[in-house]
Amino acid sequence: MVFTKIYRHGDVILYKLEETVQATGIQKKEQLILAEGEVTGHLHKLEGDFDVLDYKPMGGDVKFVVNTTALLTHEEHDRILLDSGVYLKVSQVEYNPFTDLVKRVVD
Repeated sequence: MVFTKIYRHGDVILYKLEETVQATGIQKKEQLILAEGEVTGHLHKLEGDFDVLDYKPMGGDVKFVVNTTALLTHEEHDRILLDSGVYLKVSQVEYNPFTDLVKRVVD
């Protein structure tokens, strides 16, 4: 998997991928919650012209294609305008060397 750009939006990380899209398994969306703050309830929300290619609920990865533009918003972060292309959303993780555990970073 090759990426051309990285966007960080709080604990959400987006990779713009260097790949094309096949039309199988696409779900047309106008809005998608990429992550929800566990304490504040604030949302990392994607709105615009995009299709979901692969979605793993419960804070998992999301792969989507932006057809024209899409806007990523959150109550405590700047908005990010995404241009057309294929994106992969991953959640940030941290490693604790004392417990030898990897856990997802929460917002």
